[in-house]
Amino acid sequence: MNSQTKSTLPEYTDTTKFREPVEPVPDEAVKRNAYLTILNGAAVGRTYRLGPGRLIVGRAPDCDVVLDDDGVSRRHALFVASANGKVILEDLGSTNGTSADGQRKSVFELQGGERLQFGSDTFFKFEFRDAIEEEYASYLYESAIQDHLTGIFNERFLRDQMQVEFAWHQRHNKPLSVIFIDIDHFKKINDGDGHLVGDQVLRELAVRCLRVTRTEDVFARYGGEEFTCLLRETNLEIAGLLAERMRAAVAGSPFECTRLKKPCLIDVTISAGVAELDPKLESPEELLEEADRFLYQAKKLGRNRVESTAHQQ
Repeated sequence: MNSQTKSTLPEYTDTTKFREPVEPVPDEAVKRNAYLTILNGAAVGRTYRLGPGRLIVGRAPDCDVVLDDDGVSRRHALFVASANGKVILEDLGSTNGTSADGQRKSVFELQGGERLQFGSDTFFKFEFRDAIEEEYASYLYESAIQDHLTGIFNERFLRDQMQVEFAWHQRHNKPLSVIFIDIDHFKKINDGDGHLVGDQVLRELAVRCLRVTRTEDVFARYGGEEFTCLLRETNLEIAGLLAERMRAAVAGSPFECTRLKKPCLIDVTISAGVAELDPKLESPEELLEEADRFLYQAKKLGRNRVESTAHQQ
């Protein structure tokens, strides 16, 4: 190689001696705990941590993991996780049995990685995870069920839960109600103040409504400026009162937003429709449509109000 073609790349230098020492990984990060993850159905992706201790899976409401599956017995199976990491799965004499990787037995010692089946239609993944893996799994699950703008549940989770609650209502003949909410004149806010202000309004509305909901209620962003609240074991009268609390919480004081880095106060109101499941409504979709029908009526009657069948009696 002559001087005209000699490479201009720098010579390799071993820089190992200049590197910072690698910090040891904390013990809690490498410790592996046992987890169950639902693989199908309305709660797909939901994870349960095992032990140390006992965890009962079944259809009964007092089980640690409640499965909405008619093929699952009321007290179907028991997990026992010991302090040394050993996990035993025991079938509790269920009608349709318990399987691990296709093998049906009464007692299993789980090693990690098994695909578990309870009854005919419910599947779990059993695995050991460290803290980092669990944080990542939680992130994936929350991303799948959360609305990224407001932080509340999204439409997908709402519809899944409606299927679960509808089945519960049919089996136990318990009341089930829905509130459908829409922000009044939201297009004017977006057009007049900008979409960033509109986003601030959506976030603040979610905060105010959550303050008056109960722990067991499912409050979700349905899409755009529409929100829905699913109320388990709640009749029309109570649902109407909750909807009125939401309306008052929103209209009670102006929303403080920021327009071009300057604070601004915006008056916001909502309209709401309320419906309770009854024999003439044959699906969760029909219940939602009924609430939407009363929402339209609330808007037609002047907005900033709640409408339901109770107002027609």
